[in-house]
Amino acid sequence: MAFSRPRIYLEQLARPMCNRFAAEPTSYDLAIASCNIIYHFADVLAYTRNLQPHVAAQIIAERIPKFETIQALANAGKHVELRRHRNHALNGLKAEDLVRGNAAAFSDGSYFSDGSTFSDMPETVVVTTPDGRLHDVLHTCMEVLVALEESDDFLRV
Repeated sequence: MAFSRPRIYLEQLARPMCNRFAAEPTSYDLAIASCNIIYHFADVLAYTRNLQPHVAAQIIAERIPKFETIQALANAGKHVELRRHRNHALNGLKAEDLVRGNAAAFSDGSYFSDGSTFSDMPETVVVTTPDGRLHDVLHTCMEVLVALEESDDFLRV
């Protein structure tokens, strides 16, 4: 399997992992694994474009801003606490900041201004980042994944 090819990476690794997370939305391990798989798409892009991985990640984040959140969650999950991030407002994010809570109130992944949601929203993994923003991790993963899947520019080899 050619996981160094962007489309195959997304179809064979990222999409199945995110689908598993969607089937078990309260799973911490699937939340972190999904963020890691999505974030490391930057390595595939770097490989296919002969770029440094951090440059590829920056290019993705410029086009898909929530990729920064995925990057922060992936690194916090791997290193326990995020200490160096391009977006300094995310420094200090810890793996233990991932908690179970209710899914976002709105289809764009947002919550009410006070951080609340509708009481009947399903339980999922959420995180409040050091900048004070509440994120539905599953929604963020799926939004970034779909944006990558729909980006002909990132899929082109």
